[in-house]
Amino acid sequence: MRMQTPSVQSLFQGIAREQKEDFNQLFYRYYDRLVAFAMQYVQAREPAEEIVSALFVSLWQKREKLDAIRSPEVYLFIAVKNGCLNYLRRLPGRFTTLPDDAFLHNRGVDIHGPEYKELVKVLNMAISKLPEQRRIIFRLIKEEGLKAKEVAEILSVSVRTVESQLYKAVKSLAAAVSHYLGYDPQQKKQQSGKDVFFFLFF
Repeated sequence: MRMQTPSVQSLFQGIAREQKEDFNQLFYRYYDRLVAFAMQYVQAREPAEEIVSALFVSLWQKREKLDAIRSPEVYLFIAVKNGCLNYLRRLPGRFTTLPDDAFLHNRGVDIHGPEYKELVKVLNMAISKLPEQRRIIFRLIKEEGLKAKEVAEILSVSVRTVESQLYKAVKSLAAAVSHYLGYDPQQKKQQSGKDVFFFLFF
């Protein structure tokens, strides 16, 4: 019988009871995701890793308070965002999860082919050029799978702002790859060949 993956809430509760195995599970589940999120702010891996590592140290040091946190995933992202902003304030002069490979392969997409790799490259380049807030919102929803309400809480903006920025991001990215695909993907009715990846991504 397959064991059910523990929820983040239950991991927080376990850590509050000094269960080191729960702490390790939380670390391995979220470390890379939080580092990728932090890099959207600090634009470098080393400070991003330091910020996330400091968060996990803090979690263990203040573990007895974790039981009171009702939205632990949101809490993690907010804590990293605040850590990034504090890091940026200290600087002088300063203020791609993709669709599952097996899923794509089963739909006739050659994930090792040049067209797939080129489209990923084009998309990643277009994402990197989005305005900061828009880029972060897009990645949190499309790559991290968070809901608009959760993203709004993390970024301290309204749900409407999140939805508006996501719409603008998708519209901008669609325009960016339209030349590569040979048509405007937002107007396409049928999925075929190399464009199936784009539809799955958005």
